[in-house]
Amino acid sequence: MATLQNEIIPQDVAHIWLTTFTDAITKGDVAAIVDNFLPFGWFKDVLTYTWNFRSLEGPEKITAYLSASGKLTPGYISAVKPYEDRWVRPSAVPAGKQTSVEVPFTFETPIAFGRGYARLLADASGQWKALAVCMSLTDLKGHEEQKFESGIYGGHTLAWADVYAERKLKVETEPQILIVGASQVGLITAAVCKQNGYRALLVEKTPRVGDIWRNRYPTLALHTTRRQHEMLYQPYPTTWPQFTPKDKFADWSESYAQHQDLVVWTSSQIEGKPVYNKDDRHWDVIINRNGTRSVLHPTHIVMATGALGGPVIVDLPGQSEFKGTALHASDYQGGPPYAGKRAIVIGAGNSSIDICQDLCFHKAKSVTMVQRSVTCVIGGETAEKNLMRMFKDDEPCAVGDLKFSTMPIGLLKKIQRSRTQEMWDEEPELFEKLRKGGVKLYMGPNGEGQLIMALERGGGFWVDKGGADLIANGDVKVKQGTEPIAFTETGLKFADGSELEADVVIFATGFTTIRETAKQIFGEETIKDMGPLHGLDHEGEFNAFRPTGHPGLWFATGGTMTARSLSKPLVMQFKAMELGLMPYAV
Repeated sequence: MATLQNEIIPQDVAHIWLTTFTDAITKGDVAAIVDNFLPFGWFKDVLTYTWNFRSLEGPEKITAYLSASGKLTPGYISAVKPYEDRWVRPSAVPAGKQTSVEVPFTFETPIAFGRGYARLLADASGQWKALAVCMSLTDLKGHEEQKFESGIYGGHTLAWADVYAERKLKVETEPQILIVGASQVGLITAAVCKQNGYRALLVEKTPRVGDIWRNRYPTLALHTTRRQHEMLYQPYPTTWPQFTPKDKFADWSESYAQHQDLVVWTSSQIEGKPVYNKDDRHWDVIINRNGTRSVLHPTHIVMATGALGGPVIVDLPGQSEFKGTALHASDYQGGPPYAGKRAIVIGAGNSSIDICQDLCFHKAKSVTMVQRSVTCVIGGETAEKNLMRMFKDDEPCAVGDLKFSTMPIGLLKKIQRSRTQEMWDEEPELFEKLRKGGVKLYMGPNGEGQLIMALERGGGFWVDKGGADLIANGDVKVKQGTEPIAFTETGLKFADGSELEADVVIFATGFTTIRETAKQIFGEETIKDMGPLHGLDHEGEFNAFRPTGHPGLWFATGGTMTARSLSKPLVMQFKAMELGLMPYAV
């Protein structure tokens, strides 16, 4: 057996551990299963033992969870086999001061096929044990996802245009799934529905797919690398920019809807409150499509309007007397109108620093960022390097998805907490520039850094692409630790008693949550008993793409990466309910 003292041979380590683990899990022997874990190990389950997403830390919680599932029977898990392809195989990877061996495998249950991924560390005695094991269902038997069609229809007698027209009519008149919002999450979810045999209709309030991106400020580019925000089934060209400009992403989204044969109603919104019929398990929904009303009866409604709701409008006294311009960042359309003017930007996140940079470039007379509390900042090059460790340019994004989605985020949070000082030490020059300019920094509420904040909150940080230089040299001034309390005729008054003159005030103060959007559509009574609808739960699992407690109502939130990983489990839940394997309200 390979040990830490010798060169590690991942295939040997994987074979020995997986043989022992297989013997235990196929017998349903919970004590033997847990013996394959480190005392601080994690077990992550995606639909395998319960119709939910769970992450359990430590032997007591793992034992309790598996025992309560009612599925610890011999043969429930079967056909456990090592998995290896061109991109995925047993491998040794750095894990702090240790080396981890990663072990991909497949398995079956009586009703499904599944995929597993284990991360092993050697314990004090040199035995390889699991730091984390993830088991996820990938397809229900007899209901596997379709990969592609032949393209030949009716024995070569039917044209594609006619085939698509017939399918489109069926989707528009008898949709099984209604997806509200046709940004990247809604589009990916609809594509997965289609590949799994469901008629999914997307409704989008803007005139064109992608307008949600087109309408944002001109210099916006996605803050993640291209592999990380790639759309499912449709890789970018090899010439695609590393950080996608928002207009390119908008156009790609529109082409994605076309090439994935998705049915989208634009300029469309739900009108009135949808009514759920418990007996027949369907919704009665009125859609106003550019003035034309249609009544639909889907089995499921998926809210994919984004984790964020409408803009947070700060209502300050005196605004009617202000002689300048006040607007929310969502309405900012670029710096040229503000050349030669004094600008104040309220907020210190990604939107704020982007807007400050744009104002400077377009020769605003002065630019002041108001940082009311603290901000987590990471350099653009550092963020790129971190993302490309998992989402490599020379690998399909599915490889990164496998590695990220199988990592319990609760474990990742602990790892990140142990790296707080390392993250500070990684970019001393960046932080010195920001502190010099008056920015108050932190590494998140628990010292976990920007990545966890992105997953948990979706804000409170910025990825720096030159903003720190503007702050350090004084082109962007920072007013820190106070907030505006009122407009004056010529600017803003602050809680610390100071005043600033301004010709334009831009509120980069963020957005409400998807809960507020849902309340407007479904009403308080429907939404009030639901837990969080975005972010992470107490185990580190995403709150979206899982049961809400209301039958037929689902939320798909998060970024492109989240949608790629969780849209399939969402659709598998639809199928499980249809087959009577899962209750309609859980």
